[in-house]
Amino acid sequence: MATKKSSSAAKKKAVKKAAKKTNTVKKQSTRNESASLFGNDESAQASLQSPVSHSDSSDHGTKESGNGVYLFLVLAGIIAIGYLGYVKYLKPKAPTATTQVEATKTPADAQTKPVADASEKKAEETPKEVATAGFLTDKITSKKFTEAAAYCKSVGGVVPSKEDLVKFAATAPNEIKTSEDKFWTKTEVDKKSGLAYRFSNGKAPKVDKATSLKVLCKN
Repeated sequence: MATKKSSSAAKKKAVKKAAKKTNTVKKQSTRNESASLFGNDESAQASLQSPVSHSDSSDHGTKESGNGVYLFLVLAGIIAIGYLGYVKYLKPKAPTATTQVEATKTPADAQTKPVADASEKKAEETPKEVATAGFLTDKITSKKFTEAAAYCKSVGGVVPSKEDLVKFAATAPNEIKTSEDKFWTKTEVDKKSGLAYRFSNGKAPKVDKATSLKVLCKN
């Protein structure tokens, strides 16, 4: 009986040890599997995160590069447009050889002289017109006393009196005022003579009507 009990106890111990060992092996296996799964999860996460971050950095770098090229092109275009505008509108044109030669040949005084001459000419003409107002100084001719009236009528005037010529002498042109010629007046002295007037000395001598004298008609 004692042998059977000890044998039974030994079997129970052996079964307990085997069960304990089996449990230990199972726990170890479970731990290994967990560790393996955990390791796989970390590597998977790392593998998932790594391409994403790489792609983001690559896209960011591409965008920055594209933006830089675009800005460079815009700046280059603005500079080109500004330079073309400066050349076309603002840059002073260099004088041509012809212009330089003409400027050398023509002094500044000569360039302004025609204007001054025109002004002087106009200033000279105006007083002359005023001085000769009332008399046809451009129609002076030589006629006999009997022909003077008809001639003045043909040019739109009349033979002046002595008083008319005396008044005109104050403003007459210098070539008439200093003339030694005698000018017929409309005054008849007698049948054979008429009255003439000399501007140089203001005298009015009697002259034969058949003599040819200057005729200054009054309009």
